[in-house]
Amino acid sequence: MSCNSEKTEGEVKVPNETLIVSSKGKLFNFNLETKQLTWEYVSKEDTLMNRNRFSYDEKSIYLPFESGRFISAQIVSGKINWNHNYKDAPDQAVAATVAEDGSIVTENSGSDFGPIFMSKPLLYNNNVYIASAGRPGVFTSQFYVINAKNGSSSSTSENSTNYNYYQPVENSDNIYLNSAVYLDLHYKEGTFASNGMYEGAAFENPLYTQMQTSKKYLFVGDDYGVFHALAVDKKGLAKGGDITNPKNNFIDRKDIFEWTYQSEKYPGLGDDQTSLTNDLFIVCKKSEDESKMALIALDAQSGKEKWLFEPQDIIKNWQVVNQNEVVGYTKSKIFVVDLKGKTTLEIPIDTSLYPVSNIELNAKKQLLYMTGKGIVSIDRTSKKAELLINHTFYPSSIPLNQIKYFSK
Repeated sequence: MSCNSEKTEGEVKVPNETLIVSSKGKLFNFNLETKQLTWEYVSKEDTLMNRNRFSYDEKSIYLPFESGRFISAQIVSGKINWNHNYKDAPDQAVAATVAEDGSIVTENSGSDFGPIFMSKPLLYNNNVYIASAGRPGVFTSQFYVINAKNGSSSSTSENSTNYNYYQPVENSDNIYLNSAVYLDLHYKEGTFASNGMYEGAAFENPLYTQMQTSKKYLFVGDDYGVFHALAVDKKGLAKGGDITNPKNNFIDRKDIFEWTYQSEKYPGLGDDQTSLTNDLFIVCKKSEDESKMALIALDAQSGKEKWLFEPQDIIKNWQVVNQNEVVGYTKSKIFVVDLKGKTTLEIPIDTSLYPVSNIELNAKKQLLYMTGKGIVSIDRTSKKAELLINHTFYPSSIPLNQIKYFSK
């Protein structure tokens, strides 16, 4: 099994150790050997906020912005392959009124006019797949299929709701999207398809976590911390039934789920991130009183708990790095956990160098992350944090920053 969150078409080749940084409408390339900024891209409409994460293939970064802008930039040179602003796309409906002089006045224009990108794109089959978020009564949520090479849109179609905040996933040439309480299925060409359930079939609670997929299953979770596995095949859901039968839905048909998981000790949803790697589906949960959080690794086949990482604190950020370690931090410490659940490193956080991004590992397995002062490295042996590159990154109360390390 493997996670689709970084589905690339080949190995990234860079002439030097490289760190790509996305922060508040800006994209940076830092040379970690010379400790210099190689290139920078700025989306002026997004410098106050951009919560989207980028994806990449062997040559390029693909980064959407909340303003409706979407770019593809070459990793090494920073050359922009394509740069589109979908804000004024003709397929977006806008509310309008007629003024006394007969002129048409749009009620939502400028920076308020959609679409709004709020998710990470999926790269598959030389295409980029992404859903925009809609605004009720103003413009609808769209599902985009974009040619990765030239940026041309080959297809758009509406999603079930306006609330689309997560990366689509691909299985058997089908593209799945969790649109609030609905599980949308699109063919790889972008057209809407039946997933094998009744047309109005909805989950009991919104699917506000990142979906994952293996060859056989979809893994979804709701905002009450309940996770499910659904069998899939080429036609969609393998256990789908009569699409005209109202009883063929996700609430009445408990048999549609291969397994369902909820933790008694940590019943709440810790965050909306998930990971699928080495037959483990890893989720973040929190205690009922919200004072503690845990990373829980489930057997992807059975949904049974394999191990728990319980830091007795609030987890601020985590991810699986290089498919073999979970790296993250709580309010007070940085941690590394292997995929057997063993804690291999715990370091108190230097408050003057507090992380404001995810944590990456370089070729020497040193830890790299962003702080407000620049790029920080931590040596595992000495456990000492060092400001590697001086660069001011402005802090924010919302997690806005993403980094990605590439070795030469």
